[in-house]
Amino acid sequence: MSDSSVEIMACLEVLAAVANLNGDPTPQEFEAFLAALNSFQPVPPGITPEQLLAQSPAIAPQLSRIQTPARQQQVYRGAYAIARSKGIDPQEAQLLRELKAAFDLSPAMAQALEKQPLIYASGDGINSALAGMASLIGREGEVRRLIFDYALGTAIVGLVPLTGGGTLEIKLLIVLGLMLKMIWDIRQLWGRPGGQDVLAIIGQIFGFMGAVVGGLLAWGTLIGLSVIVPYAGAFAKAAGFATATWIAGQATNQFYTSPKRPDYTALKRAFPNLLSSDKS
Repeated sequence: MSDSSVEIMACLEVLAAVANLNGDPTPQEFEAFLAALNSFQPVPPGITPEQLLAQSPAIAPQLSRIQTPARQQQVYRGAYAIARSKGIDPQEAQLLRELKAAFDLSPAMAQALEKQPLIYASGDGINSALAGMASLIGREGEVRRLIFDYALGTAIVGLVPLTGGGTLEIKLLIVLGLMLKMIWDIRQLWGRPGGQDVLAIIGQIFGFMGAVVGGLLAWGTLIGLSVIVPYAGAFAKAAGFATATWIAGQATNQFYTSPKRPDYTALKRAFPNLLSSDKS
């Protein structure tokens, strides 16, 4: 193995140690880890993200093998991106300080590197099925949290204590606007995929019909419950709006993940760090 390959291997092992710092990396950390690996080219043959993470290499012995300033900066940039992907905790902050000291990075230089995006080197990137699965799971979580946030927002609209004078119609318009924005955001998160068949379109229509029915049932249930439980009716609009938004969001998520064949263009938009630009 050449000196250059030895140095690159040390860089990759340091990044793997950063990703493993708090146990198995989360999907967000894994995606950032993969992007950091892809910034080093050419990598030694046969190297995979899973192999690097399974080795659990120590950081200290590898730092002395990284002498090229450009690669030191790239390692720090990648380590910071991995740590930042889910929020930097005290242990990660300490590790970043150790990297700055080992690479003799000034505070101004470190701050500048933290603001720079990872530089994706030309050539074949490192990809893996496990990385794709982890990112897919992470994206599903993002969509679920997005739908919950919009459902909470529409519930708040329902709780606004305004009555009479067309306020119900205004609230319905606001809820409709929030639902349309939610649909747009879900579509963007999945990279604006196309290729849905007729059954998917029909399913989406029935999904929205189910959202309306579900919202009305939740609304009516709390109205009926107010006969037994005082003030339950005050939450009827909030329950109806939130239920309808949640069902519509789930139906939309299913619609955009339902094409028979993968939409490669959409996948590149949704997971730019996982797909090398020169692969098809």
